[in-house]
Amino acid sequence: MGFAAERGLAAEQRVATVLMAQGWEVLERRWRCRHGEMDLLLHQDERLLIVEVKCRNGAGLAFVDGPGNCLGWRQQQRLQRAFGLWLQASPQWSHCEVALALAVVVDNRIFWTGLGDSMTERPHPRGD
Repeated sequence: MGFAAERGLAAEQRVATVLMAQGWEVLERRWRCRHGEMDLLLHQDERLLIVEVKCRNGAGLAFVDGPGNCLGWRQQQRLQRAFGLWLQASPQWSHCEVALALAVVVDNRIFWTGLGDSMTERPHPRGD
């Protein structure tokens, strides 16, 4: 595994750790299908949260107008299709509210977007 892949895995683990500390249960990590991959799929109460994780370094900060620029329309469509296939295989979750979040890990901080009302507490950017 290359350095970039290892960094990506570490970023996903960090994001999962923050969300688990807030009561979210990880259902899937790096779930793959013909449409793409969901980095994290979590459950809390009657809610599902799909989290796309991006890892950036401070010198090559990939977003200027906010972290939303890291997740394009096509990638959002692929995530929705992938989730649709996952849900077909896991119909017991079909009653849950679903939200998509983007977590951009930059050095020791996590920037969040797209969380809306789907979480009781918005995760705070922190280094742990």
